[in-house]
Amino acid sequence: MRHGVKNKKLGVNAQHKRAILRALTTSILGKGMEAEQGDRYVRTTLHKAKLVRSCVERMITYAKKGDLSARREAARFVMDPKVLQDLFNTIGPRYASRNGGYTRILKLGPNRAGDAAEMALIGLVEDEIVVKTKKAADAAKPETVNMVEGESNN
Repeated sequence: MRHGVKNKKLGVNAQHKRAILRALTTSILGKGMEAEQGDRYVRTTLHKAKLVRSCVERMITYAKKGDLSARREAARFVMDPKVLQDLFNTIGPRYASRNGGYTRILKLGPNRAGDAAEMALIGLVEDEIVVKTKKAADAAKPETVNMVEGESNN
């Protein structure tokens, strides 16, 4: 019985699962910010997307730290040196002010034809964080004018 076991098996052994997660993580980080709007997401099954999300977020957290130890930890998982360089030079600083939630999973409509697996798109969140100050919020509010009957605005 699997009482209290929270990790997913994906129907493969541990080495195969690690290889799948490493390949998907490298692919997602490689797509990063370079591709066109529609190509920034990787199409995979929903269960794999949910598993790889934690790996991608961990790599971005390492990139935000930026020290040698974090670079070595990320290099153990990311398979492409060019992707690793992009991770630490562009992706990490981009999310420096964001506390987690770097990825987005979008469920796709119909299931896969062969085995009816739920499909999803996973990619990095592209939205810029907009911080409004109190002055900017007050300036954006339209002024209200009390009009008395018989008076015009002109």
